[in-house]
Amino acid sequence: MKNKVIAVVTVVLGLTAAIGPRTIFPVCSAAEMKMKCYYTAQWELVVGIIAAIVGVGLILINDKKIRTLLSALEIALGALIVLIPTAIVGVCSSPMMHCVSLTRPSLIVTGVLEIVTATVSLYFAVENKFGKGSVKVAQLEN
Repeated sequence: MKNKVIAVVTVVLGLTAAIGPRTIFPVCSAAEMKMKCYYTAQWELVVGIIAAIVGVGLILINDKKIRTLLSALEIALGALIVLIPTAIVGVCSSPMMHCVSLTRPSLIVTGVLEIVTATVSLYFAVENKFGKGSVKVAQLEN
């Protein structure tokens, strides 16, 4: 049950990253000239949809190895959600722009929550794969 709840949260966060820059925390309007924030919104749409699809996979698939891989993929997608507006594409350079004051911080929070949620999902997948307490035993053996 807890795996399903966590998977639903990853789907919601993926959809938030996908549609957020267009609706909830919009980027600057690109009427005449497309700025960096426009391309950030485009990339976030792609990464967010992929994160939501992977989250649906976490809901539907019960195989522990596949859940482990999907959770690790969600962590990477969460990192991309953070990196797109901060390092890969960026947003407008003026601090007065809406994309700097609202979109970028919202995407950073969404990405960090995605990483945290996926890490918890990964922990449960590994815990279920090796049995309760096995994670601690494996750590002690190293």
